Amino acid sequence: MSEFRELRYEVNKEDGEITAGDIMRQKLSLSSREVSRCKQFEDGVMVLQDEATADRQGENCNLSENLVPVRLIDALHPGQILVVRVYEDNDNAGDIVPANGPIDIVFEDEDLIILNKEGDRVVHPSYAHYTDSLSNLLAGYYEQTGQRHVIRTIGRLDRETSGLVIFAKNRHSAALLSKQTMDMSRRKEYLAICSGVFDNPSGTVDAPIRRKPDERMIREVHPEGKTAITHYTVEHQYDDYALVRLKLDTGRTHQIRVHMAYLGHPLIGDNFYADKDAETYGLTRAALHASRIEFNHPITCDKIIVEAQIPEDMRRIL
Repeated sequence: MSEFRELRYEVNKEDGEITAGDIMRQKLSLSSREVSRCKQFEDGVMVLQDEATADRQGENCNLSENLVPVRLIDALHPGQILVVRVYEDNDNAGDIVPANGPIDIVFEDEDLIILNKEGDRVVHPSYAHYTDSLSNLLAGYYEQTGQRHVIRTIGRLDRETSGLVIFAKNRHSAALLSKQTMDMSRRKEYLAICSGVFDNPSGTVDAPIRRKPDERMIREVHPEGKTAITHYTVEHQYDDYALVRLKLDTGRTHQIRVHMAYLGHPLIGDNFYADKDAETYGLTRAALHASRIEFNHPITCDKIIVEAQIPEDMRRIL
C-alpha cells in the first residue's frame, strides 16, 4: 500500500495565476505543518506537465507520469495540475499491538474507516486492555490487509457504549476532521433504553455537568459544572422502560447517562447512575448505542451518513 495520500488540484480560470503554496493552503486546506512536511520530500510537491512541456524538462521530469517538482512560490496557470503527496509518519505510530479479531466495518475508503464498536470494549489501549482494545483490532486489520496507517481516532465512545467510531487513515484527513470534531457531538444520534415511563414524549435537558468531588469516573449535575444540553425523543414506550433517541449539543463525559438519571430515567444496566437494585434485564453495561452519524468527508466534502443497527444485547430487551 502507498505510504502517502496523493492530492490533485487543477487550476481553473477563476483561480487566475496562483502559487503552489497558495493552492496547498487555500484549496487543499493543508496546514502550515503539513505544507512544510511535503517540502521535505523530493516528490512532495509537483506539477503534472503535458508531453511537450515534459520533453523540454528532460531528466528533471518524473518519467512515470510527467511530474516535475515545483517550489511553493512557483506560479501555476489555468489547466495545470498540482500534485501533492502527504506522506505518513509511520515512525510515530505508537505502541499499539496488532490483534486478531473481528471488527464491524461500516464504511471504508482511502481516508477513513468507520467501525461499529461492541459494548464493553475500550477504544484505546490501556494498562488493563493492552491488546484487546478496538484500536488493537484495527491495527491487526491494517496489518492483515497490507495497509500502513497510524491509529487516529476522531471523537470517542465510553467503554460501555456501543456504536460508531471514526478513524482517520492519514494525517491530512485527521487534520481536517479535527476541525469538525468540536461539532462532532451534534452530528451523532444515540439510542438508549431508559427505565420508567416518560411523561413527555420529547424534551431537552439543559443542566451543567461536573466531575463528582473525590470521584474519578462519576459525573453529576451541578450549577458549577460545564454547560451540557441533551435532546431526547421517545421512540417506543414499553411497560416500564422506553427506547429513546438522543442528540447532543455538547459532548460531556457520561452526558446522556447523567442527564437521563437526572430526569429520573436512568439507562437500563447502568451501574454508575441507576439504583443498585434496578432491573438490568440481563445487560452487563449501560444500554447506550451510537447509532447514526452525519458529517462531511474531509477530502471530497461529500456528505457521509452511516448507521449501525442496535446490538443484540439491547435488541433482546425490545
